[in-house]
Amino acid sequence: MLSIAVKPEFILDCDCGLCRKVGAAWGYFESSRVTVTGTTIPFVRKDKPVPVTEIHSCLECGATTHFVHTSSFKERNPSIEQIGVNMKLFEPTELNGVEVRFANGREWSGEGPFEYRRPAMTIGADWAW
Repeated sequence: MLSIAVKPEFILDCDCGLCRKVGAAWGYFESSRVTVTGTTIPFVRKDKPVPVTEIHSCLECGATTHFVHTSSFKERNPSIEQIGVNMKLFEPTELNGVEVRFANGREWSGEGPFEYRRPAMTIGADWAW
């Protein structure tokens, strides 16, 4: 089970190969704002020389729950203490008013900021993933 103390500032819906395959749209939180209970299964991708995230899935249902940064990322970025939470686990009504940004991760080189594949939208009554 996963719970958050507050809504995210925004949600990043990335279309890179990893995010598409795990079915996630990420909200970013300080570690202290997220509670994970129960067992999760960690996965670190093998197709990157230095992966930066460890993706976790629920042992019971298999859903992608969250990510944490790998030790190699933490060594290079010690001031960033962050967890990414799969916001698709929450009902859209729980996320009313949160902006969704559509990152063009498919074409991102891994350096610098993301470009966006379409304009941001705000979750409202007519929202559907």
